Amino acid sequence: MVHSISVLFLLLSLSNQSRAQDIGVKVDSSTAAEDTTISIKKGNNSAANKKKYVISEGNDAITGDKDVLKKNAEKNWKQACEDWKKETKDLNKENKVISVSCGSMTCAKDGVESSCKSVGTYKIRVLTEE
Repeated sequence: MVHSISVLFLLLSLSNQSRAQDIGVKVDSSTAAEDTTISIKKGNNSAANKKKYVISEGNDAITGDKDVLKKNAEKNWKQACEDWKKETKDLNKENKVISVSCGSMTCAKDGVESSCKSVGTYKIRVLTEE
């Protein structure tokens, strides 16, 4: 009986040694005076540390279609403004839009037609990796 307990203990200790080798854990000798922390994490944690957000700002010209009536030219600009806002948000699905503005509309006559335009500005938060 004592012999079978010894064999069982020997098998358990060999099994534990092979498991430590399978997962690639190396422990160097250290003195008891040193503090040691061992962490086991799944996956690559270094990628999370490299991500950061930067604020990107810019502007675009927004021009509505020309029309003989100034009122229709203003409506065309409003539609162009809405389309520009939608496109800016659609292109920015994975990031966060902070602000989008079409700016102030100005209209001018070109011959018999009027056209309205503005400078739209945007500010978005963009995810970058170092």
